Order: sequence, then C-alpha cells, then structure tokens
Amino acid sequence: MAYYAIAPLLCMLVQRELYMHLYMHQIVTEPNLNQGGVVGPPNPNGFGSTFVTNWLLANGPDPNATLIGRAEGILMKTSQANLDHWYSSMNFVFKDTRFSGSTLKVMGSVPQNGEMSIIGGTGQFVMAQGVVEHTIFNQDGHSRIYELNVHAFYTPMASSMVSDLLYT
Repeated sequence: MAYYAIAPLLCMLVQRELYMHLYMHQIVTEPNLNQGGVVGPPNPNGFGSTFVTNWLLANGPDPNATLIGRAEGILMKTSQANLDHWYSSMNFVFKDTRFSGSTLKVMGSVPQNGEMSIIGGTGQFVMAQGVVEHTIFNQDGHSRIYELNVHAFYTPMASSMVSDLLYT
C-alpha cells in the first residue's frame, strides 16, 4: 500500500518571466562538428537515425558570437513520411556568468521552423515551463543556424520557501 501526504501551501509561489533571443549553431562537418551519429539509418528514408548533440547557444549568428551555453541532447528521426522531421530532447546548459549552471529542459519536434516545449529547468530556472520558437536563420552544407525566441515562466526557489510551521 502506498502512503502519501499533501501539505498545505502556506505561501504564494512567485513566478518570473524569462525572454531570451539566442542563436543555436548546428555544425555537421569537421573540424568543428558538434553532433554525432549513434544509430545509423536502418532504411533508405533515415527513419530511426539517432544523433547526440552538443550545439552552441550564442548571442548572435556569427561564428565568433559570445557563447551563452550548449544545447546537449538527442535527435531521433521519428517520421517515415516527412524527410526533415526529428524528435528532440535536449538541455540548454547555460555557461555564461549570469545563468551559469542553470538549465532549461527542451523537448519537441524539429522541423524547419516551429516550436519546442520547455518542460523544466534547474538552478535559476527551477520549475520552468514555456516555449522555444525556432526558425532557420542560415544554412549551408556545413552548418545550420537557428534563431531562437525563448519565453518561459519559472519559480525561484527562494520564493517557494514555506513558513516554519510543521504539519504531521
């Protein structure tokens, strides 16, 4: 038998809103390759292909733009019909001084342009939820640069502290 308890909430949670405008750099050729295939395509249309990503998150589309963090995760070709449709699960791991060590958990489909869901976060972005709108800013045979508009709500841990009262 499972036991559980529901504690009353003694304070109102304070949510903060986050807007970020970033660029995500996917590089598919050497010497700066930032993704790797782990499962090859078992059939001609690529269905089932799986890649591990370590894409750059930067403040601009230029290769020398300031590094904000990394998009670390996986891509899987999950559609047999749509040739450029991938399922994505990744963590946006922030490296810059303002959000260093914080993450956003991003999940969804990566077609040419679209949206991915923010389903969680750590560090400063605890309990994050929101959306990442992405469009292809530029692409060639070596790389693809996505323009990202991040819009999220999160709850700072300091705002969720409950009073000293004990409930049993």
